[in-house]
Amino acid sequence: NEANMNYWDIFETLSDAGIDVALPGIKQDICTFPYAVVQMSGTYPYAVSTGLGYTLITVHCYAPLNGFRQLGMLIERVKNALKGLEPDLRPTGNDGVQLINDKFRAHEGSVQYMIMRSLRSLP
Repeated sequence: NEANMNYWDIFETLSDAGIDVALPGIKQDICTFPYAVVQMSGTYPYAVSTGLGYTLITVHCYAPLNGFRQLGMLIERVKNALKGLEPDLRPTGNDGVQLINDKFRAHEGSVQYMIMRSLRSLP
């Protein structure tokens, strides 16, 4: 049973939850407030014999250097908002390492999800 979920469903769900969300590459300046970036991270075979696969979605979260607690709160807000899209959007359990992003002068963390797909339906 293939999910009809797409990138924009995730983007809109986060935005509707009041999370400042951006497309990859849009925010280029120093981080002054918490925000999330939704990234498609590729489609991979899950069970080759059945033609099933999954698309990975990574939600990168950023908070200003003086707001480390804001990063944890943002990650929890993202997780709570995206619970409403389960079971079509499934958490992988892969939460990224929290680190300092020098380019944006921000704390950065991520959470990863997967959407099951039929590989036969992909172009």
